[in-house]
Amino acid sequence: MQPDFDKLQKTFAETPNVVVADLDCSGNAQSTCGQHGVQGYPTLKMIVDGKTVDYNGARDFNGMKREVESKLNPRPACSLESKEACSKEDREVLEMSEKMSKAERSAKIKEVEQEIKDAKKEAADLEKKAKTLAASLDLIKAGGQTVEKVEQLLNDADWKAHCEGRTCVVAFLPHILDDAAKGRNANLKVLDEALKASKKDGKSIGFLWSQGGDQFEMEEKLGLQFGFPAVIAVNFGKNRFGVHRGTYSKDQLSQFLTSLSRGGVPLAPLPEGLKAAKADPWDGKDAPPPTEEEL
Repeated sequence: MQPDFDKLQKTFAETPNVVVADLDCSGNAQSTCGQHGVQGYPTLKMIVDGKTVDYNGARDFNGMKREVESKLNPRPACSLESKEACSKEDREVLEMSEKMSKAERSAKIKEVEQEIKDAKKEAADLEKKAKTLAASLDLIKAGGQTVEKVEQLLNDADWKAHCEGRTCVVAFLPHILDDAAKGRNANLKVLDEALKASKKDGKSIGFLWSQGGDQFEMEEKLGLQFGFPAVIAVNFGKNRFGVHRGTYSKDQLSQFLTSLSRGGVPLAPLPEGLKAAKADPWDGKDAPPPTEEEL
C-alpha cells in the first residue's frame, strides 16, 4: 500500500486545503494517533471540517484518490473575482483583456471566434481524412490476402501445391456432354457454398474439381466407378483419403467434413504413384456438338 500512498501524496501536494500525511504511531506520534482513535496498523483516517472519520474504502491509489476528490469543494472558475483559480496561461489572457479598450476587445472576440470556427472545420476535415485513410488501409491489407476459391484440377504440380499441408476436397463432376454448362455451374455452386461454410467454421480446406474422365487413372485407383458427382478428401501429409458416401449437397458435404475432422470417416492409404493428369481448363461454355466423325 505504501507506493499507492506515496503517489497520493504527490498527486495532492499542490492542492490547497489538502494534506496527505503518514504518522508512525509506534513512535513519537503515539499521542496524536490516540487522539484520532487509531487502534491497529495500518489505519487510514480522514479529517474533514475538523472531524475525524474512518476510511473504509479501497486501499489502492484510485480508490483513495476518488475519496479525497469527493470531499473537495468544487474549484471556482477562472474569473476576475477568482484569479487564484486561473492557470498561468488563463491569467495572462484575463489580464491582457483588462488592458484592452472596448473596440480592441470586440475585435479580439471576433478574431478568436473565427479561429474557433476554423479549428472546428479543420478538426472535421481531419476526422474525415482519418476515416478515408482507415478505409484505404483496410483495402491495402485486403490486397495482400488470397481469396480462397474452388479451383479446377489441371495437373499434378498444382494439385500438390494447392493441397500442401492441409486436407483437400476433390469433386469429380459429370462430363460437360452429360451435364451441360447449367448443370456444371450448379455443381460448382454447391462446392463454393461448402467452401464458404468451412471457412466460417475455421477450417483450412482446399477445394478442387475435375471433369469425370479427365483423371481416369486416378478415378480407377480411388474406386470412384460408382458415378458422378463423386467426392473425396485427401491429405498428402497423412497419406490418407476418404470417400464421401452421402448426397451431393452443401449440407451433406459440410457434414462429411465435420465427420472427417472427428474421425468419423473411414480412411484408406493413398495408392502408390497417384498423380493428376494434365487436363484442359473449362471455358465455362457448353460442349460443342460432336462432329460426324465423332458420331
